[in-house]
Amino acid sequence: MTQPQLAGELTLDSQVSDAIQAFAQILADTPEFQTFEENYREFKHDRAAQEAVRVFQEKQRSLQMMQQLGMLEQPELDELKHLREAMMNQPRVQAYLDAQNALMLLCQSVAQELSAAIGLDFANACTASCCG
Repeated sequence: MTQPQLAGELTLDSQVSDAIQAFAQILADTPEFQTFEENYREFKHDRAAQEAVRVFQEKQRSLQMMQQLGMLEQPELDELKHLREAMMNQPRVQAYLDAQNALMLLCQSVAQELSAAIGLDFANACTASCCG
């Protein structure tokens, strides 16, 4: 059995790898993950929801530079607000975002519990530092 390779040529211990696989399965079996997956599939197959997101994102991108420069006029802001509301009024968009938020909260809670268990801020320990 080959060991998964990490950056810097580190190799995961088989116990760690097995624990990761077990944890991933447990997470995938949670109601939050199942709801997220179901809502994602429904969202991806809802043409009206997809179109509302596409139109909003397209307009948002087209106005991004003007927004960064503080040059947007009220009519453009109103149009963007209207498109965002239209997107958020799509039931599948809202259900997907709600499910995504619930899953994110679960993952944050898990990270906090893991941090407490190992005595280290897990999320911050897994990011690049100024010296690494």
